[in-house]
Amino acid sequence: MKLTKQDIIANVESLFAAKKYEDALDLCNYGIAKHPSSGILCRAKAKLLQTMGRFRQATKAYSLLIDTGEALAEDYYNRGMCYSELQEYGKAIADQDSALKVDPNFYMSYMQRGASQWELRRWDDALESFRKANEINSTDPNCQWILGLLSLQMNDFKTGWPLYETRWKSERFKSPRLNSDKPQWTKESGAKSVLVWGEQGVGDQIIYGTLLPTVRTLSGQVTAMVEPRLIPLFSRSMPDIEFIPNTSQVPADKHEAQIPFASLGASLIETKEDITRYAKREYLKADEAKAKAIREELGITDDDFVVGISWISSAMKIGPHKSMSLVEMMPIFSIPGAKFVNLQYGHVKQDLLEFGAKHGVKILQSSVDCWKDLDGLAALCQVCDVIASISSSTVHMAGALGIPVMLMDANKLWYWGNKEGDRSLWYPSVRIFPRDYVTASWKPQIEAVAYAIHEMKNA
Repeated sequence: MKLTKQDIIANVESLFAAKKYEDALDLCNYGIAKHPSSGILCRAKAKLLQTMGRFRQATKAYSLLIDTGEALAEDYYNRGMCYSELQEYGKAIADQDSALKVDPNFYMSYMQRGASQWELRRWDDALESFRKANEINSTDPNCQWILGLLSLQMNDFKTGWPLYETRWKSERFKSPRLNSDKPQWTKESGAKSVLVWGEQGVGDQIIYGTLLPTVRTLSGQVTAMVEPRLIPLFSRSMPDIEFIPNTSQVPADKHEAQIPFASLGASLIETKEDITRYAKREYLKADEAKAKAIREELGITDDDFVVGISWISSAMKIGPHKSMSLVEMMPIFSIPGAKFVNLQYGHVKQDLLEFGAKHGVKILQSSVDCWKDLDGLAALCQVCDVIASISSSTVHMAGALGIPVMLMDANKLWYWGNKEGDRSLWYPSVRIFPRDYVTASWKPQIEAVAYAIHEMKNA
């Protein structure tokens, strides 16, 4: 039976809805061969390829659609999204500009243009794009949240925190929210007992944990719900605060007010100076007995200069941008007389053995499980004279312990923008070496870190 163009379009839509993408793509190709100027079929093919993750092919399909003269703002937007996935941010920005020429109120193009500008460290341009998106659609929580993140990174806390509080309305924010009828704590609330409840990851709870001692001073009694792996370390470091697992059921009569961890920032930090005023320095305390046992296990003496290393992030979306390879870190491993200790969590033992055999670099591996045993990881960090790392929870831990850290930063997280010179305001022992832009080589940062560690060793 001969299919009409409308039959083909209807069948493609049915196959797409059934997630039979290959069959839908075959039918699209058949239809386009019969009707090469059909914008509907060209659009369907492009969307199929984009959905299937074939971004290079999708950009070509969108280009064919644009050539038909039937392109919508959404089509330029989608091709720009594909270029973003391919990390071709200049082309992505150009496509969002084209979408906005077709429809000046297509706010999602402002959002995606801003995201690409952010990746290229064009902060002011990104800020303007996000602001424009919010002007057009002031009720979209994603628009508000991302503008808040960039505002915080640029140290505009008065703008950033209220927008950051909209994170709970965004489908992109995955932390569960505590159901409570108690008022949210502020430093002016006068509440004598406060429940601080955990959200986000280990690193987030450590950085916001810098504010817990201030909450304790202002309120008197604090109970903090945290990631269970943090409880031994937090309890030792802040014995006047009760720490319980973040899955616990807390009786309502145990606290007068409640607050999520990240909202502590909104309650206390209005200026850069407030970070110094309210964030506790070197507030974590490692188990000295564990640290001593690790030194003995690894054969480390008081005369050794020890460099801890971490190079991989497991973060789902931004991890690949934050990570690097051991081979890229060779300038650091070339520091004469240094001993290197693995701080990387995950299954990397075989990688270390193969790297060592090939490059003649010995990286000491302790018995500490750096993922499961965070108290052991703190003791392992304590063994190090300095740590060279990409952005990870290990950096937060080392910074909160007061251990010198050379952070090779991919510009993906707002709080590393809060600094004086190259020093983190949250953790003054952390020096920040930002990547030039998201796809740039790590080489300049690695070489700068190697030089800084060499100078530190010889001081």
